[in-house]
Amino acid sequence: MSESKSIPAPSQSEDSSPILTLSGVSIGFPGEPHLLTGIDFEAHAGEVIGLVGVSGIGKTTLLRTLAGLLPHTAGEVEIFGFDDIRSAPRGSIGYIPQRLGLVHHQTVGYNVLMGALPKATRLQTLLSLPSSEMREATRSAIVAVDLEEKMLDPISQLSGGQQRRVAVARSLVQKPRLLLADECLGELDMATSEVVAKQLLHLAREHGTCVILVDHSPVRLKVLCDRVVELRQGTIREDEPDTMRLPMV
Repeated sequence: MSESKSIPAPSQSEDSSPILTLSGVSIGFPGEPHLLTGIDFEAHAGEVIGLVGVSGIGKTTLLRTLAGLLPHTAGEVEIFGFDDIRSAPRGSIGYIPQRLGLVHHQTVGYNVLMGALPKATRLQTLLSLPSSEMREATRSAIVAVDLEEKMLDPISQLSGGQQRRVAVARSLVQKPRLLLADECLGELDMATSEVVAKQLLHLAREHGTCVILVDHSPVRLKVLCDRVVELRQGTIREDEPDTMRLPMV
């Protein structure tokens, strides 16, 4: 990936309040030792934050907790001013899991359009009648990830890299305030990785989305992220990308 960033870094001058604050948070599963304990962390609008650590340390569990799919086991989480993740407005949190969460028997267009559902009216949802704005946003997102020729193809006929681009396009339509991406750049060739990374940066810089990105490539994170959080020995530490330890296992 090229080390030039054409999209400027985020500015926090208008509102320096974090959109996400963790205070003494622990995460894990009931009846098992905590994976992470005593986490103190803040994230701001427009930031791209890398999340690294050895396999099994708790990266995916942390993302799932921030997505509201798992409860935290101790401490306090505040998001968008709410003290309960489940109180966050519908569609304000986007999540790209490792398995992408796509509907494989449906088309690219259908899957990307799903990103607009949180903003649809109840009638539009019940009758499956997307507005012209939703359809245009879907088309634009598909074009942005270079899949316009695949718009009517089912997901099952796409390569792994193409499927990852569909998942990112779905997030472009959704425009969440917080996007949690679990290895969405993994196993991609350089050209595809640059396409996906460009769109993640676009969400952050143009729409103010805070992107928290899990990735195993420290070099890629050094280029892409504003700061990097390392999960190590049950807690976290932060490094500026320019001072991050290499290599990371």
